[in-house]
Amino acid sequence: MTRTVKLGSLKIGAKYPVRIKGMLKSPYSNIDTLIKEAKLLEKEGAEALRMAIKEERDVKLVLLLKKEITLPLVADIHFHYRFALKAIEGGFDGIRLNPLNITSKKEVTRVVCAAKAHKIPIRIGINSGGFKRSFGSPESQAKEMVSVVGDYLKILEKENFFDIMVSLKGSDVRTTAIANEFFAKKFDYPLHLGITATGTFLNGVVKSSIGLGGLLSKSIGNVIRVSLTAPSYWEIRIAKQILAALSLRKLGPEIISCPTCSRCEVDLIKIVDKFDKALLQSHLEKPLHIAIMGCVVNGPGEARQADIGVAFGNKKAVVFKKDKIIKQTDEKNIITDLFKEVERL
Repeated sequence: MTRTVKLGSLKIGAKYPVRIKGMLKSPYSNIDTLIKEAKLLEKEGAEALRMAIKEERDVKLVLLLKKEITLPLVADIHFHYRFALKAIEGGFDGIRLNPLNITSKKEVTRVVCAAKAHKIPIRIGINSGGFKRSFGSPESQAKEMVSVVGDYLKILEKENFFDIMVSLKGSDVRTTAIANEFFAKKFDYPLHLGITATGTFLNGVVKSSIGLGGLLSKSIGNVIRVSLTAPSYWEIRIAKQILAALSLRKLGPEIISCPTCSRCEVDLIKIVDKFDKALLQSHLEKPLHIAIMGCVVNGPGEARQADIGVAFGNKKAVVFKKDKIIKQTDEKNIITDLFKEVERL
């Protein structure tokens, strides 16, 4: 069974839910914007946040942020082990070390001793882009990633330090999946999952959904961070949807809608989009299944199977609650009428 690691007040491991981590992207020169982003990510559902530490002065930001949010904060350290020491002393709840650019055993040992004294965990985080050479296949790169992490683990374990998490991220799904599956067979440390450098927004959503979803469906992974070239709140929203799709987390109302075809006589795409925005603005939290279907082929059946739903036909709409018709309406009034019924539930 996977070990349990404590990150601030957050417990991570096999006995606990899969956690969602976010990354702060705002420039540190604008403190107000940074704090606003951190508050937004906490509101969106992030359970921990990571900060890139590029300079020693960045460490001081942790105290400002902790006055505004309750989430654990992790310092993302590359190249300079002294930044890790400063971050530990400065009040961060966790440290990420990159085994491809902080390689001195002496330096790593100093960080481990400091983390042990302050009782905070270390994540060993390796990315495929950290290698300075090409690999012949995803399998060969994945094996090398696990090998490097395994050697790094020995340094930490030699100091009797076991508050460890691991991440093995590739920019492609196969490398990431193989590396994490291979690691999970050999070690029992919690895994932080992610696909790195995923490309465009659509590519990133697809790669993250397949890569993270595939591993989670095999009970591999304890923390997820969706990486997108997009505002950070999207990463939290997509992460929540991935967990919800696997029944690993309950969200608020969920819309079930058909893809439309030539049988559909209403602008269902517009209707679904408007209704979705209305749900987001309402902040309803009850987990409901709401079906919005465009024609009579699957519409009535899906609508009946949902908690509440609507099926269109001849530009008219019938609202169902379970197996009962409760209202007849039309395209013009469907948003208002359906939303009223949802609120009643």
